[in-house]
Amino acid sequence: MSDEGRRRREQVVRTTGILQNNLAVVVTAHLDLVNLNNDPVEVRVQVLNWGDAVTQTNPVSTLLDVTQMLPGNTRMAFNAAVPATFHYEVRLTVGCRNDGDRVMDENVLLTTYGRTAIGGGDVVGLTVLDSQFQTVRIDTCF
Repeated sequence: MSDEGRRRREQVVRTTGILQNNLAVVVTAHLDLVNLNNDPVEVRVQVLNWGDAVTQTNPVSTLLDVTQMLPGNTRMAFNAAVPATFHYEVRLTVGCRNDGDRVMDENVLLTTYGRTAIGGGDVVGLTVLDSQFQTVRIDTCF
């Protein structure tokens, strides 16, 4: 099908950008997600493994990929193991609600930090607060 025959759509994704586990041990990427809306929203939370190569095209694997409805006024936690010396990225995509085509993500917050073990201490430099996530727009077509 030609580009003219496809509908183009823009997907809004919030990302940490690329982080690196610069330790010689596995780090747990801990994610805290909260929906402060009264209504449920569909969310997709991903932790992408960008490997340890100097140049890498596309992630080498997905360490976490969850899509689900998050009820209103609800917090959820996720964990993903990041191999030693590997680069990784945390992404959040919030689906649309019955509010036209407007994406309702203002009240869905995500914070992530690295731990040396689940329940262990934080790894300095691997904390990304919700306000530090970057918003990117990715063209998709269907």
